[in-house]
Amino acid sequence: MPLAFGTSQGPYVRRGRHSSAWKNVVLSRDQQFALKRAALLRQAARAFSAHGYHDTSLDDVAKTLGVTKAALYYYVKNKQEILFECHMQAQDLGETALQHSEQNGRSGRDKILLLATKYIELITSEMGSFAVLGEFDALDAENRTIIARRRDKFDRHFRKLVSDGIADGSIRAVDPKLTVFFFMGAINWMTRWFRPDGPLPGTDIARHFADLLDKAISASPAEPAAKAARSRASARA
Repeated sequence: MPLAFGTSQGPYVRRGRHSSAWKNVVLSRDQQFALKRAALLRQAARAFSAHGYHDTSLDDVAKTLGVTKAALYYYVKNKQEILFECHMQAQDLGETALQHSEQNGRSGRDKILLLATKYIELITSEMGSFAVLGEFDALDAENRTIIARRRDKFDRHFRKLVSDGIADGSIRAVDPKLTVFFFMGAINWMTRWFRPDGPLPGTDIARHFADLLDKAISASPAEPAAKAARSRASARA
């Protein structure tokens, strides 16, 4: 029972369902399924963001897509599955940004700025998953535990980058926990005002946010030199 609405390509694939490889640029049945399901999830998440999870029904989502509610059940079991999968995709994007920063950054500061830039670029380009970040409490207990575990993992990794930057002298002596709260608080607030068709694209917003974060955490030019002098003095002692 295929859906009769357009799709856009993206990284999302239904969990537990495997898609075959591209073959002569013709989409397989599973690939078509994944792309249509991703479109459904994005549209539903935008509706959750605009009207709230509890005030948005599957009927509302179906009407927006121009399909029947019965057609939606070919792609999702219920509304909770939509919310959970959007949260999972948002966490996938965070892990992608962390991997990018580790592979391309040198100092702690470099890695944090790469992480911040990449993460904002990704979540603003995948507005559907990003839009539900403020709906964490609407997850049921089991799903909330899964998402909380992944969020904690991201948080610990981010804090480690801050600590590494302090150790290598590229970041001033800030509190790692509060630094992560500072950045993620700004990200969560973006769900209230960012629009894909707004005056600034996600890439520009990412650049501005990274610059603000840089100014907030970077060590002054004198700090690395002072730290090196202390290290030399300690070695001579």
